[in-house]
Amino acid sequence: MLLTRRHIWLGLGAVGLTSTLYKPAFAQENFDESFFQDGKMQQTISGDNFILEDGRRIRLTGMDAPRMAIGDAVAQPLSTTAKQLLHDLIAEQELSFVAASPDRFGRLRAHVLVGAEQRWLQGEMLERGMGRVRVWSDDDNRITKMLAIEEQARRQKTGIWEREFYAIRTPQTVTSARGSFQIVEGEIVDAASTRKMNYLNFGADWRNDFTAQATKKVARKFSKAGINLSGLSGARVRVRGLIKSSNGPSLWLNHVSQLQILDNE
Repeated sequence: MLLTRRHIWLGLGAVGLTSTLYKPAFAQENFDESFFQDGKMQQTISGDNFILEDGRRIRLTGMDAPRMAIGDAVAQPLSTTAKQLLHDLIAEQELSFVAASPDRFGRLRAHVLVGAEQRWLQGEMLERGMGRVRVWSDDDNRITKMLAIEEQARRQKTGIWEREFYAIRTPQTVTSARGSFQIVEGEIVDAASTRKMNYLNFGADWRNDFTAQATKKVARKFSKAGINLSGLSGARVRVRGLIKSSNGPSLWLNHVSQLQILDNE
């Protein structure tokens, strides 16, 4: 296949960009066992962040709740509602943490189990429509279940899913969403492959159209999961991630669960 300038520019930056974005600043071996022990909430920061009584900060893994206002960024719709729900679900409860690891900000990123019943916090937040599934490159725990809960909440228009702000974007409407986390659904016009990269092009104009891309290392993870990225031309898919700008809107695939094939739905 003929390489375009989009392929060349993105290919040159692939290795350096991904290593910069996903290299953790805090290695797990730098934390002792007390960092992972149970605790109780002292303060909620947002619908996916809270502080324990001993000062540890917890980040719910595998999901994003509506963002609170921070810096120049305005609050997203229902951010206060999500924060209050998180508070109500965990207040005065003993909390335990599974699949836990420190993130690059020094927070404990984990699935949270609540109280003696060990209620799964992420599942309850997603069921009530107070978040979207967002996977990091090392997320492998409960993601399939989370996607199913999210899908049910979306079909029922629960919580955020009744708001147009959180609607699934098309390759045409995602252009205006650069710099934000989005879920995009559409048909792959061309699945291209170079020596270092795989590209899923959702339009014929590489200067302006939406593209999802993956390094060869990530592409091998897809292959192990039974998905050949190079063979997806014509497939209708749903992808999710942070929308960036590089000769048009683009999205980096770092985890198999960022892409769902919808042809058979």
